[in-house]
Amino acid sequence: MAHFGGEAGAALVFLIAYAALFFWMLYAYQTHKIKWKSRWSLVFFHVTVRVASQGCGLAFGIHGFENTDVFLAYLILGAEGYFTLVLCTFRFLVSWQERNLPSGESWLEPRRKASEKHKKLKLIASILLGPLALVVFARNFMAIVHFMLVLANAAIITGGSYLAGADYTDFDSPETQNRLNIAKIARTSGQSVFLACNVAMGVAIAKQMWDCRRDSREKKIHPTLIILGIAWFPLIVRGIFGVLQSAVWDLSYYNPGNYQSTGFTPRFVAIEYVLGVLTEWLACVLLNLTWFTSRNDPARRKPEELEQEAELRKLHHHENA
Repeated sequence: MAHFGGEAGAALVFLIAYAALFFWMLYAYQTHKIKWKSRWSLVFFHVTVRVASQGCGLAFGIHGFENTDVFLAYLILGAEGYFTLVLCTFRFLVSWQERNLPSGESWLEPRRKASEKHKKLKLIASILLGPLALVVFARNFMAIVHFMLVLANAAIITGGSYLAGADYTDFDSPETQNRLNIAKIARTSGQSVFLACNVAMGVAIAKQMWDCRRDSREKKIHPTLIILGIAWFPLIVRGIFGVLQSAVWDLSYYNPGNYQSTGFTPRFVAIEYVLGVLTEWLACVLLNLTWFTSRNDPARRKPEELEQEAELRKLHHHENA
């Protein structure tokens, strides 16, 4: 029987909140304030996934366990939303570095052309090692981050999907308990990697803020970096909550004590939406605010221009030696 309670109300509130971001970004694309082939497309993808996730959450809040597939879709889409948001914040930091650092490139993701020898070695390693070659021959930190986030995301999706065949009418059966244990291990592992990447991102933002203040004549920090630093706090809260929710039974989606006849208990709804959904929405809003602080930044230079500048610097260094 359909029921519109606190859970459905919370889902509707954030569905509207994310829809507002969705339409703001559509307007920004339409008016060419932001470009499709840019870091903004990743934010737009996050917002789109979150709109779909909240739609599933609203449906589950109204219909409860009449359709468990809706619940699993909400769970998996929620993980996808967090995955894209962590990656978004990294991409925004890289973009700022490429536009504002004197070198014109990010120390997280250098863009200089690889030699032909390096390309051949990378090709051979890719054939022999598969995805692991990305780590072994990575020329930048972001390649490793991408690889780890993809693996973690796959573990979380696998953990959630593995429960699709569980028999929830016989919760204490060995098969159901086995599925729950495997899902717990997979989801906790994935969320732990997300948290580790989050911590690394916080260190990178802090280092860049320190460098910016040190190198600035006015001893000021660029406002975009300040916003990214603020956005990191809700993201780290979300990361810690993700690990706890996967590892602690009282916070788990799969704990029968967190459910009532119409869906989640009010306590669980409050915890989930404050620590899980609100934190992501705040971080997403803050990333959108960087449009106002970065619209006057220098243009991103092409790799060919960076190569020419590097050659000129070498020539100047030899002349002065």
